[in-house]
Amino acid sequence: MKDERVQNKLNLFQQAIKNNRLSHLYLISGLKGSGKKMLAYNVAAVLLNSDVETIKEGHINLFIIEPEGQNIKVSQVESLQEEFTKTSLVDGYRVFILNHVDRLNQSSANRLLKFLEEPVNKQTIGFLLTENIERVIPTILSRSQVVYLAGQDEVELTKKLKEKGVSNLASELLPLLSKDIDELLILAEDENIKMIIDKFKGFTDAILESDNLWLYVDEHLKELGYTRDKDLVKYFLQFLIAFYLDVLKIKNNQRVLIVSFIDKYNELKTMDSNIIQEKLEKTQELLEKINYNVNIEMAFSQFIIDIS
Repeated sequence: MKDERVQNKLNLFQQAIKNNRLSHLYLISGLKGSGKKMLAYNVAAVLLNSDVETIKEGHINLFIIEPEGQNIKVSQVESLQEEFTKTSLVDGYRVFILNHVDRLNQSSANRLLKFLEEPVNKQTIGFLLTENIERVIPTILSRSQVVYLAGQDEVELTKKLKEKGVSNLASELLPLLSKDIDELLILAEDENIKMIIDKFKGFTDAILESDNLWLYVDEHLKELGYTRDKDLVKYFLQFLIAFYLDVLKIKNNQRVLIVSFIDKYNELKTMDSNIIQEKLEKTQELLEKINYNVNIEMAFSQFIIDIS
């Protein structure tokens, strides 16, 4: 029996196939256990006129890539490219599934981009899977139709937090930081976390109202941007990545993560996707820099300039 979340997404894919509106590349994002690979297998089974169990065992028109060690290597993407330049013995769609796309390094990502930009078959359909969409190289992300599968843990954690009296916004944001309910309940009482959530809400208000972000930071975010507490900066950036991703989702009529901001997202629907993508990329870049020995004050200040 299919998970209800997987079945709902599969129904949408089947409708797209029926109406000849299938995209050539999908990025399926979700927590571990959310059903990403199962969804990809099910759609592949429909495209290849087969059944899921047969697909799992292997199909001549299906190519699957899993990381070798910690990364997806250039040689693996080259094998994909070489395979798809050959004429298939079976007519119809050809499908590839690339698991953990966030583990592409720059070289393997460039090779994949070349493959995507020079398709040899209009019936080639790709599925990129990730548990960490914030780590996906932006040039790959921008070429993909994003499909979000909410993890059961995420949904349940938000529900449990609300049942414990945690505010709606905090209940939606905190599961981005941990999947341990006991830890989340402790974080919900942490004054620093409360401050970050409050400042993040104010920051998104400033974005919506087209206020000067630099002035907002100077007046309200000194506790965040001008401290050496890397964790606080990381939390803020994780929230902001989710915010920008939600804006992209609302433009595609997809389910958002921060439901409390639905009115904000509807106001931002007309924002150019390239601009949103650029802001998302800058946020991802800063989050990566924070993991290294950088001057947080300077890096954060430059970030605000870049997204303003």
